[in-house]
Amino acid sequence: MKKLLLLISASVMLASCAKSPLQPSSTALQNVSTVYVLNQGIYGQGNSSLTAYYPDSNIVAADVFKAVNGRGLGDTGNDMTIYNGNAYMVINNSDKIEVMDASTAKSVGTIYFNSGTSPYRIAVYPDQSTGFVTDLYTNTVSVVDLLTNSLVPADTIPVGANPYGIAYTSGEVFVTNSGYGSGNTVTVIDAATRKVVKTITVGAGPTEAEPDGNGNVWVSCPGSYGDIGKIFIISASTNAVTDSISAGVALPSFNGEALAIDPQRNAAYLIADSSVIKLDTKTEQISDANFISGSFYAISVDEATGDIYAADAKDYKSDGEVYIYSPDGQFTNRSFTTGINPGAIAFER
Repeated sequence: MKKLLLLISASVMLASCAKSPLQPSSTALQNVSTVYVLNQGIYGQGNSSLTAYYPDSNIVAADVFKAVNGRGLGDTGNDMTIYNGNAYMVINNSDKIEVMDASTAKSVGTIYFNSGTSPYRIAVYPDQSTGFVTDLYTNTVSVVDLLTNSLVPADTIPVGANPYGIAYTSGEVFVTNSGYGSGNTVTVIDAATRKVVKTITVGAGPTEAEPDGNGNVWVSCPGSYGDIGKIFIISASTNAVTDSISAGVALPSFNGEALAIDPQRNAAYLIADSSVIKLDTKTEQISDANFISGSFYAISVDEATGDIYAADAKDYKSDGEVYIYSPDGQFTNRSFTTGINPGAIAFER
């Protein structure tokens, strides 16, 4: 078993305070074997790290990329996705994507961007094994060949100011142009032709974008300072806003991944200032404004079980913690320690 490579390294293991095993999956999805948490570290200090949590054994391995490869990830790991057995980690301030085998944590390549590009988030177009990456400082989206793990410079796509979040669905890529709070558009790109097909106006400062499994893309808009946050819902078939939902409270901007959607259960989870808001993606209404109490930095959901992983960055300069909640919002008595500023969570099945 290839994961034995990680488990035998006593220097990177620590006991988890998790107590109970995962509940049996009620869906056809394969159960998760590893939960990866990409920790941003402290900006400018080059101390991003990767935490691995094994739900079946309740074992946590700290800084696994460095333990396996003998080097760190770099400066400010912002996003992570797993595709075709590889994990793609966007290391923002190091202008690169680290690619590793998701089963062994062994590096299989590094994709370098031009200095100052500031790659931020990634979405995968599986039909062409292509990654689309928002470039925060150059107002563009880069294209990455996931078969060769290389950048495709000829296909750099101009979008709006300070593109932040990105999502793929129904043959199109949706890019939130945050403008550092002053932007208010979503750029739609045809994934096959890599051309912009539409620009959609939404609320101020759009950040996160997530497909809901019902043919829509949900976009969170924190707005300007002091504003009440909103969610805008875009139909992927018409590329038009069909609805908006007031969060009722302020939403954080420029943190970890703050919006997670579970299409298996028609549920969306949105981080607010002091709670996690639950929304129903079919009725497009808030179902519980205080679903989980607490201040969190990132959130994700295991679609096989419905378990919700909520990351707490604590004081933003020491190790964080991930807490695991059941689909009904109850704490499962399972949690584990991460590195500094846990900002992205990905599941290997």
